[in-house]
Amino acid sequence: MNTEVHELTALQEWQERVATCRREREESDEEAWQRLAHWYDAWVQHNDYVELILPRLLRHAGSTARVLEIGPGSGAFTLPLASAVREVVAVEPSPTMRQVLACNLARAGVTNVHIIPRRVEEGLDKIDGSFDLALASHSLYNVEAIDAVVRGLVRLARHVVILMGTGEQRKWYQTLHRRFKGKERIPSPHFRHFYALLLEMGIYADVEIIWTSANYVYDSEEELVEWWARHFHLDESHREELRSALLQVAEWRGDHIGIYDRRRTALVWIDAERSLFYTGST
Repeated sequence: MNTEVHELTALQEWQERVATCRREREESDEEAWQRLAHWYDAWVQHNDYVELILPRLLRHAGSTARVLEIGPGSGAFTLPLASAVREVVAVEPSPTMRQVLACNLARAGVTNVHIIPRRVEEGLDKIDGSFDLALASHSLYNVEAIDAVVRGLVRLARHVVILMGTGEQRKWYQTLHRRFKGKERIPSPHFRHFYALLLEMGIYADVEIIWTSANYVYDSEEELVEWWARHFHLDESHREELRSALLQVAEWRGDHIGIYDRRRTALVWIDAERSLFYTGST
């Protein structure tokens, strides 16, 4: 009897994690984007990751630079980048996100951002020219063809920067998830899976681990409860139980109530001139 066990490749492990997370979800991609589109603007206002990471990006993106952004969302990085560079090309698949992004760009008077309405897996081959910088900020977790996307980004840009969670689980969130979903949360693929994939592809990237805030802040207790009720897909019968659980981890700071936390984010930097050990043909 053949008892040989075949270990998964890094790509297979990533894809298996993506597939598992998709099976566990209770909403489609577009439903999730509709729920989160306007929330991103508030998230940026109460967190520090853009101000911590933007200066690192601008070192390689001067006034004449072209920047490719994957999954810009409502424009947390798009707007400040656009004010500093010649052009930003933003690949955003969600109609809801594109609408919010377009409104934010118009409100700021930004005219040098070109939005491509496609998934990154389908959009990279349609992009012309080269870029000084490509950025994917927490936008690749659901990409199954991750190897093809990485190759595409490296082909297009001199510098590729990818922000990704390190996979650490927040205890308060795990407790809430276990209580209201009745099971452990399966995290998306994260930095460990991604870096193993890069090595498997023959790409040696620089990595910086950065502590950033992870604050969920609301104007009222009712807004806090409503957001998490929608997040966990709970009906009215669970509302007061949820309220009680949230008030154990939330606190008032000034006029806002929130769950205040910190997390580690991996900044993965691929420099095409010195970090690539593959030909790009496989």
